[in-house]
Amino acid sequence: MRSRLPPIRRPGTWALVAGACTVALLAIGLSGVPRIGAVVVAGARHLTAGQVSAAAGLTGQPAFWANAADARVALLRLPALLDARVRIALPGAARIEVTEREAVARWIVGPLEWYIDAEGVLFGSADSQGAPAIRVTDDRDATRACAGRTGGRCVDPALLAAAMRLARIAPGELRADALKPEVRVDPTQGLVVRSGAGWEVRFGTAVDLEKKLSNAKKVLSDDLKRRLDYVDVRSPDRIVFSP
Repeated sequence: MRSRLPPIRRPGTWALVAGACTVALLAIGLSGVPRIGAVVVAGARHLTAGQVSAAAGLTGQPAFWANAADARVALLRLPALLDARVRIALPGAARIEVTEREAVARWIVGPLEWYIDAEGVLFGSADSQGAPAIRVTDDRDATRACAGRTGGRCVDPALLAAAMRLARIAPGELRADALKPEVRVDPTQGLVVRSGAGWEVRFGTAVDLEKKLSNAKKVLSDDLKRRLDYVDVRSPDRIVFSP
């Protein structure tokens, strides 16, 4: 039985020539279109102008086809940015104005020191003086995995606020031998203040933090010379200490 399918028609010579001519004409036309060469960046502090320009992806693009909206979307993937405004200026330039996040502390995750804003977003910075000296060490694997190499929204804002409150405890405020208090987020104990004298206070979550802190101060003030390993106030209604 013979097939009833229509025969496959191959494009003729003239069709191939016409197609090639169209591609050639398009290439010639595009070669004369001005491309974006100069990208001016304003408002950057944590990011360098080069980082912003590279993320926008506008350099070398044909000016008439460059898309400012797409460039903005690409820029907002950078954790350090809150907002961005992109304008294409013919014949071949662009201007990018960025609004960056405000760092409220330094968040230590493994070997990396990140800046962190009030919303719990971790980001890198080119400015070594761009954040307060408040430091918190986060030992949780989940934070390390979330931050990766670029940062991101990795810390609960309530936990951050509690950690910053504990980080503001002055030397000697808890007890005279607590000269270098250090705040950590432990995978098991939660928020912990290490005294620098060999003992620590375990606070757990951020819930009822002020009551927990008051309980800790009462225990620590009962006997200023008491040997301690830890004071556990994770439950505001139950205080445990050792030895």
